[in-house]
Parts: sequence; structure tokens; C-alpha cells
Amino acid sequence: MNIIKRLLDLVLVVGILLPTTAFSQKKWTLRECIDYARHENIQVKKSNITEDSYAVDISQTKAELFPSLSGSIAGRYTHTQHEKGLLNGQYTLNANWTIYNGGKNTNAIKQSKLQKESQKLSTQTTQNNIEIAITQAYLQILYSRESIKNNENIVASDSVQMQQTKDFLDAGRITRSEYAQVEAQYSADKYSLVQAKNSFDNYKLQLKQLLELEYDEEMDIIFPNIEDNDILQFIPSKYEVYRRSLEIMPEIANSKLNIQMANLSKSSAKAGYLPTVSISGSIGTGNIFNSSPSFSTQIGDNLNQSIGVTVSVPIFDNKQNKSNVSKANLNIRTAELNLVDTQKTLLSTIESLYQDAVSGQSKYNAAKDKLKSAKLSYDLLQEQYALGMRNTIELTTEKNNYANALQDLSQAKYTALLSIKLLNFYQGQGITL
Repeated sequence: MNIIKRLLDLVLVVGILLPTTAFSQKKWTLRECIDYARHENIQVKKSNITEDSYAVDISQTKAELFPSLSGSIAGRYTHTQHEKGLLNGQYTLNANWTIYNGGKNTNAIKQSKLQKESQKLSTQTTQNNIEIAITQAYLQILYSRESIKNNENIVASDSVQMQQTKDFLDAGRITRSEYAQVEAQYSADKYSLVQAKNSFDNYKLQLKQLLELEYDEEMDIIFPNIEDNDILQFIPSKYEVYRRSLEIMPEIANSKLNIQMANLSKSSAKAGYLPTVSISGSIGTGNIFNSSPSFSTQIGDNLNQSIGVTVSVPIFDNKQNKSNVSKANLNIRTAELNLVDTQKTLLSTIESLYQDAVSGQSKYNAAKDKLKSAKLSYDLLQEQYALGMRNTIELTTEKNNYANALQDLSQAKYTALLSIKLLNFYQGQGITL
């Protein structure tokens, strides 16, 4: 009986714990979102497949250094008026080996390796872009959630004021139009709350899409506390950030690799002026079926071997090699300009982030003072309104000033936070909250 009782107790405990375990949702921090997407995003996976494809190309170009070998078996049946039908067999092995072609094969190997490395850098660039996009979406979610809280507080305050205003109307202290004005403002504030909730849901959907989560999969986001130290932290010089980003950003390294590949293409193009030397050889034999001597004897008697060297020297190619070299020079120049353009784009991005971070910090400090004054003024006016010393126009005006101050503070807060996080990211620091 004791064993049965223990089993029943175990079943009961498991029954209680299983639903909790089965239906508990994963809680996502910003860093967890980023790490997950850097591996699971479809664009990243496709880029990894392309990188694997270039690895196959490397193996193929290395194989081009070795001789090729092919074999063939042929049969022929002949029949004439003077001879009975004969069935012939031919068996051949052919080998060919290019021993010199101006370095085209070795350049092809180098080119394939650089293409694989370039694709790896492209994958890193894709991952970085996803990390930035996720950070933007995540902070938009935090901003929307804060907007929801602010609007909920305003609507709750409106509800109290609506009751006060209704009492004033019933007592004949205000007109019907004054009551309608407060009622209209209440409706507008409730509409703003709905908009804030819709924005929250939209940004959350964007984040789920970036993470490649299923449409019906719930997502529980962790909302960290954002302190003043997070917003007002030290901002490094934009030129210091730019100098560091030139060393670590994959798009810069990729642009430099493209210049190397363009130079290799030029070397391969110039090899077209040089001779190509190859060695070829073959061994073959044949037989006639249903004929004397025996099959093995015929194979031995008809055995033949050959070996030869071929030197191909370009003499006149209708300017094909010259055109290839000219195009290669143009491609080198284009690759060099692309590097300059990538560097300028990076500098422009960092300058914009730096300006947003600096102005965001200044606006944040000013917005805190503005909110403090607006809240004090709004609280005082609410008290005066309750005593009948202020009218509805003054009430709604002061309340809107307070709402705008809340909005300005939130906007400055998350603008500065995003810019600071991205500036740190361009210095090689992982983004966390």
C-alpha cells in the first residue's frame, strides 16, 4: 500500500508540474534575440550555403592541377556483300595534363579562396545588419511599452476628471460645451492609448519575423530597467569610433578583398599572352569477335601507345587578351572606388549616430526638467480645477503639455540609447541591455 501511495503521489506531482513546464514560454532578452537571429535567420543560412559552395570551388580548382584520365569502349558492326558481318571492339585510355598556362590554375585557386573568404565576410555583414535591426525593433518595443504606461496613466487621470466635470455639470457650475470639451479630450487620450498598443504589437511582430519564429508562437519579452547611467554614459569621439570600425567591420575587409580578386583577374588575363604547354598520352587496343586468333591474343597484338607534348602560342586573337586586360584594369579601379565609397558610408553612419547620441543626451536632460515642471503645473491646476478655480480649457491645455513632456522624454531617452549602443557596436562591443 505504501508503494501504491507513493506512486499516486508521484503521478499527482508530475501532473501538477507538467502543465507549468509544457506551457512555460521562453523569455527573450535583447542579447538572446540577437544571438538566435545571427544563426537562425534565413538570409544568414543562405549566405552560409553560398560559402559552402565556394569551398567546393576551391576543391575543384585544386583538382585542375592534376592530369585528367578518361576511358572509352566502342563497338562497331560492319557487313558487306563480300564479307560476313564483323563485330569490332575498341578500348582506349586517354590522359591529358596542362603543365603550364601562365599561372591561370594557381590564380584560380587563390581566387576561389578569396571568394570563400569574401562570402564569409558577407555573412558577417548580414549578421551585423540583423543585429542592428533587432536592436532597433527591441528598443521600439520598449519605447511603445513606455508609451502605453504613460497613456494609461493619463487615461486614468482623465477618468477622475470626467467624474469631477460631470459633478460640476450636474451642479450647474459649467456649461454643456465645457463638459463636451473634457469628454472629447478623454476620447482622444483613449484613442492614443489604443495607438500605443497597436504600435507595441506591430514592433513585436517585426521582431518575431526577424527571429524567423512561427506566426502562432508566443513571445515573452524581458523589459529591463533603463537608468540614467545607461542614457548619460560617456560617448567616445566619432573619429575614434570610425578608426576602430575600419579595423573590424566586415564590409571594409570585404571591399579590400574585392581589390585583391580584381588584381588576380588581371594576372589571369595577362596569362592569355603566354603559351600553354600540355602533355597528352593514350593507350588502346581492339579485337574482332568470332574471329581468330583468340581475344587475348588480339588484345596483345593490337596494343598501341602514344605520348605527345603540345605548345600553344597565341599569335593573333582579335584583341581578346588586350580587351580582357583592359577590363581587368577597369574592374580594379571600380573595386578601389567601392572601398572608398564603403568607407565614406561607414563614416556617415557613425557621424549620424554620434550626433543623435549627443543631441539625445542633451534633449534627455532638458526633457527631464521640462517634465518635472509640466507635472508640477498639471498637478496644481488639477487641484485648482477641483476647487472650481480653473476652467476646462486650461485643464486640457495643461494636461496636453504634460503628455507632450512625457512623449519628449521617452523619445529622447530611446534615441540616445539606440545611438550609444550602435556606436559601441561599431567599436566591436556586443549589444546588451
